[in-house]
Amino acid sequence: AHFVEIHSAFVENGQIIVNTEDEDIVRIILNGVDIKCTTSAPIYIASAKKVMIVLVENTLNTITDGTSYVLESGTDEPNAAIFSKSDLTLYGNGSLTVNANYQDGITGKDGFIIKSGTVNVTAPDDGIRGKDYLIVREGIITVTAQGDGLKSDNAEDAEKGYVSIETGTFNITSGGDAISAETDVLIRDGSFILSSGGGSSEWINEALSAKAIKGAVNTIIETGTFMMNSADDAIHSNGR
Repeated sequence: AHFVEIHSAFVENGQIIVNTEDEDIVRIILNGVDIKCTTSAPIYIASAKKVMIVLVENTLNTITDGTSYVLESGTDEPNAAIFSKSDLTLYGNGSLTVNANYQDGITGKDGFIIKSGTVNVTAPDDGIRGKDYLIVREGIITVTAQGDGLKSDNAEDAEKGYVSIETGTFNITSGGDAISAETDVLIRDGSFILSSGGGSSEWINEALSAKAIKGAVNTIIETGTFMMNSADDAIHSNGR
């Protein structure tokens, strides 16, 4: 495996780029770092088999991007402060704060798994997005996003595009849907405070979606504690 450990560093205008054809797992170990990049994604995973971001116990880690990116001609990527074209996993007993100013907070173009950790994201578009799937095993997740909060949006494969939550504590404020899946939302347990579209006192355009929990195919909830204040449906599915 490849290890990249960043220890107690403040980077005013820098970037971590992962670009490898090796089959080994790449581990990015964040040990009390503050990384800012004004022209692109501070953490950009362009190519790898699989990448893990590790939050060292009891550390505070901050990632901040700028309001505009300098992109290669003909592309619109990256578009998130942490952007991965490969399968991405985040875990550890530290904390990660993502201050996104361009578009998304954290985006995985394949799948994204949060195994543990304290994650705080603010974003002018979507907060946390895994295209193929977004899985949360546990953690303390806080998202303030003008778009959707937690999202999976693969519309090309009926077996993908899902959000699965095993447990955790979630506080999500979104302009769009708080939790949104192109296929299924699956919640086993957890504590949820969800506010979407400005809350129930707001009116939204019919073309917009500001639901608290939306599974475009199915929404399945086993148990949990929920406080929801939504301008649109509180819980929505087109199936069951």
